[in-house]
Amino acid sequence: MTDAKKQAHATATSTGTKSRPSRGEMAVLWVLLAVSFGAAFMPDTIDGSLSLVIGLVPVAFALWHFTWWAGAATAWLSFAAVVIVSFFGEALGVATGLVFGNYYYPDGPLGPLLLGVPPLIQLQYFAMAYASLMMARAVSGSITRAVGGWRAVWVAAMAAFGMALLDFASDPWHATVLGQWIWRDGGPYFGIPIQNFFGWFCETLVFLLIIQWLLARKRAVAHIEAPKPRGFVTMGALLYGTFPLAIVMIPLINTTYGDGKPLTGEPLEIAQSMLLVALFAVVPLWVASLLALRSSRSD
Repeated sequence: MTDAKKQAHATATSTGTKSRPSRGEMAVLWVLLAVSFGAAFMPDTIDGSLSLVIGLVPVAFALWHFTWWAGAATAWLSFAAVVIVSFFGEALGVATGLVFGNYYYPDGPLGPLLLGVPPLIQLQYFAMAYASLMMARAVSGSITRAVGGWRAVWVAAMAAFGMALLDFASDPWHATVLGQWIWRDGGPYFGIPIQNFFGWFCETLVFLLIIQWLLARKRAVAHIEAPKPRGFVTMGALLYGTFPLAIVMIPLINTTYGDGKPLTGEPLEIAQSMLLVALFAVVPLWVASLLALRSSRSD
């Protein structure tokens, strides 16, 4: 262990908390990650309550992994930043149409509504945000060290781009096919307005910049730079791959959708198109992050 890493370890543990997970905790993290990948094979016709529980597994993984990576305080403050910014951004969007376009959430598909927004979806945004951030920091070679200045800004922008790609690849299925949110005026991209993706990028950039600022604090840096078990940082970057996998699997595991309607015609075409977007736009970014980690030997 280098002197710098020894100092980081000492600083991270000076508060009386462990700076690295135990073998048992690592095993639990791997199980949660495996379940997150397994959720991609869950058809959309599965029972709603079971779908909700399984859908929260990546959130639990992200929050726990974040806690070990950068400290509990940073993890929870980042969680709050994502939930608050995204919730009020969506509430503003639903009420005015200024952020993403003219849309609304119907009652039912995504749970109860508050100010026209289903709060449960904000939890999913946190998992996506953390996965995208780990991907971006891996690509930039900064997953185990501090990032500041303009470098922190462009890493946040890369993570926001990663989230925008996920939105680009999945929105037509969830909105146009499943009707989980409805675009009143439609749009040129499978019924979705282009404004949606610019609005999504800007909103995610806001809370990712807040997270980057939180990660630049001395205590967070000490946790980030402290030694971690083998495989720890890799599993953080692996999480991003659960999202394109779920998109790729849609036309392969769903023979029906909605109320038992057969997956044919436009819904099938949309699912197949999203598969191509995921394979040729999202997956390469994910693979690049894994190759960057392997190359830097930061694991």
